[in-house]
Amino acid sequence: MEHTNFVDLGFAPHRFSIYKIEVMLQIDKYRDVEAHIHALLEQSEVLFPHEQALILAAAAALNEAHLLKVILSSGLFYQTAPIAFYEAILQTYLFAGFPAALEGLAVLQIVCKEQHLDWKSPAAARYDSTLFEKRGLELCEQIYTTAYEKMRRNLHATSPDLAEWMIIEGYGKTLSRPQLSPRIRELVVAGVLAVLGWKTQLYSHLRGAMNVGATPVECIDMLNIVSFFCDRADSEFQPILRRRMDTAKGILEKLLDTTSSL
Repeated sequence: MEHTNFVDLGFAPHRFSIYKIEVMLQIDKYRDVEAHIHALLEQSEVLFPHEQALILAAAAALNEAHLLKVILSSGLFYQTAPIAFYEAILQTYLFAGFPAALEGLAVLQIVCKEQHLDWKSPAAARYDSTLFEKRGLELCEQIYTTAYEKMRRNLHATSPDLAEWMIIEGYGKTLSRPQLSPRIRELVVAGVLAVLGWKTQLYSHLRGAMNVGATPVECIDMLNIVSFFCDRADSEFQPILRRRMDTAKGILEKLLDTTSSL
């Protein structure tokens, strides 16, 4: 039996229904899904395939182990470095919890082993709260710019603990790690927040992504990329995820309208 290519069906890759994806899985568990991911990673004209792979991998780490495996394999084909995947998945613990990061990184190890890559997770970074606070303050000012002081005051009024942890643990210890640029880290974060449906945080991190170098078109393409999960979701969850993605695109439109009027 010949394999059916997604493009042969006459639909844009991000418009497939879960029914068609399930049919493809029945025809060939890996080959056709991987072909679809390859096509998806080549869609954007502004984001490199290896950058798109990082965005997809972080979102797939939210309890999509099989799909994450295919994404990682495809990303490696496009020369995405294992350490870059490591960093993108590692930082998901800030937004989706330890289970997402732990299980996602376990899949990364499996894929690297299957691909016969001589790679292992890096040694733990030395915990230096003074350094983390310094790095966190610097990165927060870059990301939040003129809104930084107001944001920090509001957060401190809500929870002094979280205000401190955000600087030290979030931006200083994790998001300031040198292996990925602030631009790609913020795009990865925004992709995860869009899938999870956290509207206020998504607005802040889309704005932050542009403050550290992401273009509006890159932000649009990032949301188009993670919209793939709408078609991959279980039928019961599909409407919820579609609403989240529509909301995310509305948030970006609002942000772009606001910034263009300044």
